[in-house]
Amino acid sequence: METINKNTLKKIFESILSSMSDAKEELIALDGSMGDGDLGLTMCNGFKAICDEFDNITDDDLGKLLMKLGMKMNSTVPSTMGTLISTCILKAGSKAKGKTSLDLDDLSDMAQAAVDGVMQRGNSKVGDKTMLDALYPAANALKNAAVKNKDMFSAQQDAYKATCLGAENTKNLKSVHGRAAYYSEKSIGRRDPGAVAVMYIFRGIAAVFNK
Repeated sequence: METINKNTLKKIFESILSSMSDAKEELIALDGSMGDGDLGLTMCNGFKAICDEFDNITDDDLGKLLMKLGMKMNSTVPSTMGTLISTCILKAGSKAKGKTSLDLDDLSDMAQAAVDGVMQRGNSKVGDKTMLDALYPAANALKNAAVKNKDMFSAQQDAYKATCLGAENTKNLKSVHGRAAYYSEKSIGRRDPGAVAVMYIFRGIAAVFNK
């Protein structure tokens, strides 16, 4: 069974940073239409901090590594989205404690922990037009892939495709959280910036794996 080790995890974060850098202007524009317009910068700065910090952490325990990286992002970009992505990394790390490699079952558990963490921290649920509307489908896709014993490439492609559909479907939803909630009905027809950011995170993850 294909697994993820520390070196692969480094490549994943580097790929996410690359994906975010490519999407920075799009995220700034999306966020600027209903928020403060800093999402692209927040995501790039946060993941750059993680990549810069990675080699400074000597732990081979991937759980401890992720916990430290999550804290690094939280201290670097203490915005709402930065805090929620940090929560995802911290909660995922809690499921990886004691492990030096991660299989698809582990990733499924970690994704579900991230979903649960965002629901609790953001006091939100699926359908509220938030990042959850992309993250939750991705977690389900990984769970289904694990049940079907899919290879890592197929599983990550499934997760990425699920985020694409989830992010697109937020056009049909009304914002109820944060600054975007002030736009209420006017938010319908626009993709949620947080969901789009999650989509680009999973694009970065998927790009690491080859068939």
